[in-house]
Amino acid sequence: MLSVKSKSIHLMLAFAMVVSSFLFVTSAQKAHASLASGSKFLGNVIGSSVPSNFSTYWNQITPENATKWGSVEGTRNTMNWTQGDTAYNYAKTNGMPFKFHTLVWGSQEPSWISSLSAADQKAEVIEWIKAAGTHYSGAEYVDVVNEPLHAKPSFRNAIGGDGTTGWDWVIWSFEQARTAFPNSKLLINEYGILNDPTQAANYVTIINLLKSRGLIDGIGLQGHYFNLNDVSVSTMNSVLSTLTATGLPIYISELDLTGDDATQLARYKEKFPILWENPNIKGITLWGYTEGQTWTSDSYLVHSNGTERPALTWLKQYLSGSTTTPTAPAAPTGLTATAGNAQVSLSWTASSGATSYTVKRATTSGGAYTNVATNVTSTSYTNTGLTNGTTYYYVVSAANSTGTSANSTQVSATPAAGSTGGGTGTLVAQYKVTNSNATDNQIYATFNIKNTGTSAVNLSSLKLRYYFTKDSSAALNFYADYAQIGTSNVSGAFASTTGTNADTYLEISFNANAGSIAAGGQTGDIQIRVAKSDWSNFNESNDYSFDGTKTAFADWSKVTILQSGTVVWGSTP
Repeated sequence: MLSVKSKSIHLMLAFAMVVSSFLFVTSAQKAHASLASGSKFLGNVIGSSVPSNFSTYWNQITPENATKWGSVEGTRNTMNWTQGDTAYNYAKTNGMPFKFHTLVWGSQEPSWISSLSAADQKAEVIEWIKAAGTHYSGAEYVDVVNEPLHAKPSFRNAIGGDGTTGWDWVIWSFEQARTAFPNSKLLINEYGILNDPTQAANYVTIINLLKSRGLIDGIGLQGHYFNLNDVSVSTMNSVLSTLTATGLPIYISELDLTGDDATQLARYKEKFPILWENPNIKGITLWGYTEGQTWTSDSYLVHSNGTERPALTWLKQYLSGSTTTPTAPAAPTGLTATAGNAQVSLSWTASSGATSYTVKRATTSGGAYTNVATNVTSTSYTNTGLTNGTTYYYVVSAANSTGTSANSTQVSATPAAGSTGGGTGTLVAQYKVTNSNATDNQIYATFNIKNTGTSAVNLSSLKLRYYFTKDSSAALNFYADYAQIGTSNVSGAFASTTGTNADTYLEISFNANAGSIAAGGQTGDIQIRVAKSDWSNFNESNDYSFDGTKTAFADWSKVTILQSGTVVWGSTP
């Protein structure tokens, strides 16, 4: 029989072992195998559920939509925290920083707020911010005001308006947030900054107003593809220097880079180190990573079957400090050719590791081939200026810094007058999905108009129509998220129609400042969104113009182009 002293010693040892085991288990739970380690986090968004492989890659969490005011309080005085709690509880259980996104934003605000009196609007905003602060008191970060330069809230006059500073409503929002979230770091968040030094200077004006009042703890910079895909490294570094001069830390809040495998990989290799290696950037949050679940379709990093795209494979190697011996890419597969009027449209499947492609043509099967396009960075190409009635034979090769692949399998096509690939005349509409989810609450699409003729075409004479079903009686809203010709030069309107799988069309117009499309030129990306006023879901799967498989630009005859009121491309439903 043990003595009292022995019992005490054994009890102490047992207690120590239990505590040690508990600490070990807790540490093991939190020591997830994310890509980033050290002082910087590499996070991602969580939607309605947590992907099983989330902690394999990421160690910070932002709810994608669940903590936006319109999502939480879609019905006045009825709060729905369910999906936000999913992300928050996972973050707390796994020791990951949680960012609340967002308190005050002109988009996805509750539809009912705009109809209230100014006094009631102010009271509701105060109530919302207090409720969020109470429910998520442990949030490490809070996006207080989102996109103040681009998406001012409808109720801003009720909370101070421009005021004497020009940004009183922003200052008021941060004052409320400082009280509601006393233990959180308060951030501002904006897009269109990293690619635009002028906008960066405007952003700094707001930031310094907040800093002088002790209201802001960090700067959020969105890094969406429409700003970062083609921005130069020198511009990025210049903007980062401007923001670093404020003395505040920077957080990259919504990073996504798009393209086929080769293009996306090249963009990650060029842009990500600029951000990650900047000492003032304290964390990076990507905006989705799983195929079919990202807001723009070709930004994903993991296929739906769990396999990784080359950009993610490289990212893992880069963050681990390991290197691999590069190899030349394999020959492209899936090459197809579609004949048109004096043209042939080609498309193919991306080759892993490729950074560019060469298109080769012959008039005899098997060659000899001549190069008709080099340094092509997409997986499609339209060869124009051809002779109708002549059969053309094509192959494509892939290349990177290591070498060039063998040629793809040969394909052929014979252009013919009247065979326009879905249109007439010299204008071609190209389309790709920027979010292939057919049942969410927004329609996303990106268009490109090509001029295959020999004369310039004024954009103000053109209209582009996209056909779909409304699926409800709610009013529709149009958003131009990005346009190479300038979003201010693009407008959208809706009209009723009849036909197969369509009761409505979106008509996109261009003002005089949009300029013209040169002979052989194109508009470049025109990225749009459509949402209902009540933010209810669409069902795009049966829409005439929707095609969820078109993740890269392709000529698309189910979008029409009108020139001076006459359809010159495409077929109506």
